[in-house]
Amino acid sequence: MEDIKKVGVVGAGAMGFGIALNFALWGYPTIISDLSDKILQRSVQNIHSALAMFVQEGLITREQADNAVRRITTTTDLTKVAAESNFITEAINEIVEEKRELFNKLDNLCPPHTIIVSNTSSLKLSDFSSDVKRQDKVAITHYFVPAHIVPGVEVAKGPGTSDETFNTTYDLMKKIRKVPVRVLKELPGYLLNRIAFAMRREAYRLWAEGVATAEDIDLGVRATFGFRLPHDGPLMNYDLSGIWKWSRDARLGWANKLFIEESQLSAGIAEKIRQRIAEGTPWFIDPEKFDEVTQNMNRKYLRGLKEWYWSKEN
Repeated sequence: MEDIKKVGVVGAGAMGFGIALNFALWGYPTIISDLSDKILQRSVQNIHSALAMFVQEGLITREQADNAVRRITTTTDLTKVAAESNFITEAINEIVEEKRELFNKLDNLCPPHTIIVSNTSSLKLSDFSSDVKRQDKVAITHYFVPAHIVPGVEVAKGPGTSDETFNTTYDLMKKIRKVPVRVLKELPGYLLNRIAFAMRREAYRLWAEGVATAEDIDLGVRATFGFRLPHDGPLMNYDLSGIWKWSRDARLGWANKLFIEESQLSAGIAEKIRQRIAEGTPWFIDPEKFDEVTQNMNRKYLRGLKEWYWSKEN
């Protein structure tokens, strides 16, 4: 971490400007690169606009915003970015050939210690970084739109990524006030997009079958899953729902229906999940503290109910 003094972002579009803003806001001199000055000017305008909104909402002071702007420089010279950056994020189009070309150029231009990461959301790192010599110093940091606001960032390994690079990247995300999520295996879509796509596919299917209108599908998701998701994900929700306390037969009936009868999971994966459910233990909650945890969570839910649904504005 102490070796990362300056960061670079290659690709100044919708994702790139937000990624650069994160680094600059929390203390890192940041250099943004793209193919034309026009693109870079638009990116800087987007940064000014985003920081102004942060100030208006009371998240940062005007001084913090001004300091962030002063930390940002731009260039169309890739050689300059490579020479000056200790950590570089690629944020260009999701085109394998273009990413491969860029990674190979950065590999040749950057000092040996520089870490090179990609913001890809759909491609595997090995799809375009297989020719890179520094296999131990490449990784994924997948931000979510809008990149300067959404806190979660997936941190994923490639086949050759070292633990040192993986941990440094993880720690760097925490330092710029992101919430890094470790992804331990390389696969298309990585972790969170696969979860999101599963919901999206089912929502589209239910709409196409006439089960509900688009308006009611989105309303239902927002008023139930969306209401709870700030506090508990799908595994914690299993704990809070108390399914693990059901009888073994009831649990296995639930698991068989969900993970075997109505899924496309392989037999091995389905059986692994089934066995985990059969254990009758929660993922996170101490069984002895179940009532205490659920009471605390209910209080958080009530605050959300008051703010989002029962406020005077609503």
